[in-house]
Amino acid sequence: PLAAYLPAQVLAAGAALLTAWLYCLVASWGVPAQRTFFMLATVAGAAMLRLPLTASRVLVAAAALVVAFDPWAVLAAGFWLSFGAVAVLMLASAGRWRAAGGGRLLRAIGDACHLQLAITVALVPLLALQFQQVSLSSPLANALAIPVVSFVVTPLALAGMLLAPLPGLGGFGGWLAAAAEWVFGCTMQPIV
Repeated sequence: PLAAYLPAQVLAAGAALLTAWLYCLVASWGVPAQRTFFMLATVAGAAMLRLPLTASRVLVAAAALVVAFDPWAVLAAGFWLSFGAVAVLMLASAGRWRAAGGGRLLRAIGDACHLQLAITVALVPLLALQFQQVSLSSPLANALAIPVVSFVVTPLALAGMLLAPLPGLGGFGGWLAAAAEWVFGCTMQPIV
């Protein structure tokens, strides 16, 4: 009977929103964190109200909310790079045609390379305008750093942060945080 009043999708959206909000607080509420939170909040709100939303409307709503909370955000390079990168990802992955055959791993690598190339090419003018230079090694650096930081460093650091203050688990939390720092250092070594 509870599912009739509170569908699983709505409950999941609320839980995801709470988790994202807590993460944003830990991440200092920077523009990329705000963008992620407000995009998720828009999707969660639409799910709770059962409103259909397109990806572009979610992105525009998130941008409007970020600017409403911080009007000066539009002056930060991170605002334009963050929203620009997400817009490019949405455009590059929308309606992708897939050839039959081939392994899943090869397709995933091909998709990742396609998206990395799309972001690199699309953001070159913005990077050149903002910083008066463009790194030619950034696609390779991002190809290495993004998955390692997303799937290894961040979970280790968050787990370490959550476990460190708990009695009896502080040492393990410290070890996890140290492991996150070590992995991050190893990842950055070939990049810098």
